[in-house]
Amino acid sequence: MEAMTRALAILLTVLPALAGVAGCATRAPASAPGVAAASSAAPAATPSISTSVSIVEMPVGGPNPEATIPNPGTGPGNPLLARALLPQSAPPRLAPTQLPPGVVALPDRDLRSLFIGLRQYGSPVIGPHACDGWTAGLSAVVLSSYDQPGVQLGAELVMRPLGFAETIITGPPSVLDALADPPLPMACRDIATPHYSGGVKPVAATVPGAVSARAFQVTGTGKFPVWIWAEVIRGENFVLEIRAPVQSANPDPGAALTTIAANAYQRAATVLA
Repeated sequence: MEAMTRALAILLTVLPALAGVAGCATRAPASAPGVAAASSAAPAATPSISTSVSIVEMPVGGPNPEATIPNPGTGPGNPLLARALLPQSAPPRLAPTQLPPGVVALPDRDLRSLFIGLRQYGSPVIGPHACDGWTAGLSAVVLSSYDQPGVQLGAELVMRPLGFAETIITGPPSVLDALADPPLPMACRDIATPHYSGGVKPVAATVPGAVSARAFQVTGTGKFPVWIWAEVIRGENFVLEIRAPVQSANPDPGAALTTIAANAYQRAATVLA
């Protein structure tokens, strides 16, 4: 049921009547804390959550009550990180429900917070913990393995023209190198689970000027052969990730993602130079 609910979180993003709904492949806080899926009924204070996900239709007209969830970071985040993210866009009637970009300066003071997870997309295909960087996204890896001073994370959701999540991470070179281009474990290429099976399929990627770039799909089966299209780019002093979930309005999110990722890199490289 948990995996099915996460899948619904992604599928609901394709419906124009919903806004601010993000799905993340979550685990118990001990292994991948701080990532969750959106619930438009979240209370003003940071809620205590389990790895299960609740999905509630967002009333049109906002404002989004989840915007009041406090930032779990330690001290003020670098405002340049927020500026380095691509500008947000949403249909006018849904714009009030869109969460603003978030910048979290680590360590994270509340590893059960929804703050970051509400601004990210994951997949219903989970697999072993070693697959989290692909299935759940880089934010999950940062919070579980690099939750340390000197690391900062900027995150946002963009609703259109293609719905996607962007993450930018700054920190020591050793952290950025570990996040940028890790080897894909064989166990992640073919993931069999009771509810949602699939795997991680590498895709060729080239971004002019970048230190490195990699792209991949989180595949599925049957009606949804691909759940997530993603690209990770290493700049001189940052790593960014763009993730786009399956969405009915765009038959090929992967093609659009290539352009979006290149634009995201150019903007981040300019702002964070």
